[in-house]
Amino acid sequence: MSNTGDEFTLEEWEQWMKDWLLDPYTTKLDETQFRVDLFDTTDAYIVEATPSDFTMQEVKLEKQEQTLSIEILPADDITIRKRSLEFPFSLKYNPIRLYLRKGFIEIHILKALDKKPGPSVIRCQGQI
Repeated sequence: MSNTGDEFTLEEWEQWMKDWLLDPYTTKLDETQFRVDLFDTTDAYIVEATPSDFTMQEVKLEKQEQTLSIEILPADDITIRKRSLEFPFSLKYNPIRLYLRKGFIEIHILKALDKKPGPSVIRCQGQI
């Protein structure tokens, strides 16, 4: 699989999605940390993170090579909830946008690559 930010094939993406969806560890993390859903649109890969049993106080995204880490600090707890997703391509030049929605967060990994690497950490604080 590609890890340089170059193009990767549709077959690689489909296999990655299939592996992710069928991984029993994914289901366990959905239940113990927070639920994650993935969507593929024309302009972006969208990750939705939905905490089902807590209000969010802080959200931190960190990208390293092919891995996107999502950390959520609940408002009424000191235990950080964390999920990591490893993509079949490098995230180094992909702009990432964080959108706070009522009850969930939306992370857009834009398909249009930047010429220079963007920030590797995005943080948002406050009752969400």
